[in-house]
Amino acid sequence: MATYKRTELEALRRRCVELKDQGWPQNRIADAFGLSQAWVIRTLTAYRRRGPDALASRKAKGKTPAL
Repeated sequence: MATYKRTELEALRRRCVELKDQGWPQNRIADAFGLSQAWVIRTLTAYRRRGPDALASRKAKGKTPAL
């Protein structure tokens, strides 16, 4: 799987939805961006359930760093 910065992921999620709306199959979308098919499926499922808000970039969850 390709490595993307968190700032790039929102645009990538939006592009995945655009391509799916154009009729691209999920495996082709995954191959085009070097993603796993599971990542694409999760992204499209979240979009179907929660709409465009699901594609927005969010701050990472987890413990605040000590430093």
